[in-house]
Amino acid sequence: MKVFIALLLITLAAARDLSTSRCSKFLHVNGFSSNFNETIAHAIHSMTVQGLQLFNPRAHEHNKIPTVNHNLHDKNGVKVLMYAPNDPLPSDYFGFSMNMIDKILAMIGKSDDGLGPNWSSTERIAHKFHMWDLWLRLQKEVRELTPKPTPSVCKCVLDVESNGVLQAVQWIAAHYESGTPITLLDRPIPKLVDSESWAFWKKDLLHYYTPEALHDAAVYLYCVTKDF
Repeated sequence: MKVFIALLLITLAAARDLSTSRCSKFLHVNGFSSNFNETIAHAIHSMTVQGLQLFNPRAHEHNKIPTVNHNLHDKNGVKVLMYAPNDPLPSDYFGFSMNMIDKILAMIGKSDDGLGPNWSSTERIAHKFHMWDLWLRLQKEVRELTPKPTPSVCKCVLDVESNGVLQAVQWIAAHYESGTPITLLDRPIPKLVDSESWAFWKKDLLHYYTPEALHDAAVYLYCVTKDF
């Protein structure tokens, strides 16, 4: 019996790996980049309901988008949420930009600021505005997708537990506790303290505005928001 169970588990694992491999190959054939899991994870790791509403105004908290848990000291040790949380801006100021800065600076030093203890105020502001800028750019990309992704493409790209997207989001969550992983480019990132370090950050950030990266993320966001 033990041998039978062991063989069954091996067979199931092999079948799952084969299915995952086929799905990845299928996505590559349909125009996804070789590192689509990273480009998608970067686009969604700090996604919120408010960000999702850029792509579908009906979006709500009952979604299936893996994001970094804003509470890095969650009592249950949860590092990644399996949904994008509701995260409204304050409204004391008149415009979006100042309300966003107010929210960022008001969260510094708190356990649920979403970035951990290693980010400076300048880095937090750069990160938050970069993500919103990217989402706005992706809003245009989603709107202009032609042809629209097929159900088969959506099924594969939304299978985040198998296609590597969830693993990439988990990587980001883990590194928030030790540094400032503004990208997944696997190289040291300097602290943002002057124009020279900003030039480095800017180059890394723009890595996610390439046609390939935008396409990966746009197809995912189209698929994940179309049925709200």
